[in-house]
Amino acid sequence: MTKAGRGRAPRIIGESCLAATLALTAGVAPATAEPEAPLQDPTQPPEQNSSVVMPALGESETEATVVRWHKEVGDPVAAGETLAEVESSKVNAEIPAPADGVLQEIAVGEGQTAAPGATLGVVGPQEITPAD
Repeated sequence: MTKAGRGRAPRIIGESCLAATLALTAGVAPATAEPEAPLQDPTQPPEQNSSVVMPALGESETEATVVRWHKEVGDPVAAGETLAEVESSKVNAEIPAPADGVLQEIAVGEGQTAAPGATLGVVGPQEITPAD
């Protein structure tokens, strides 16, 4: 006789113990997780625009100033590459590109301030130049 046959619940590996225990005691099979959507290949340009967003720099920080843009509109960018530098009264930070592509727009220029969550710029797909 197996351990499960002696009144013990079978050992569940790789699933939430609580969910499996509840499912076994209710007499139903544990639910399976939905498959996750495939992630975009970071080496491919985005299919749509991605916003460059001012991060939250601290609990008491309500705004920060864009000190310098490292790229100009039309320049190609790589995901994670520094696009801009911002500073607040307590924090200096670099703002990375959210995706590979081209810097399409600068919404907050150098010397201007923005609140956390504000769109600083936009990275979009690389323009495909038609062959001659």
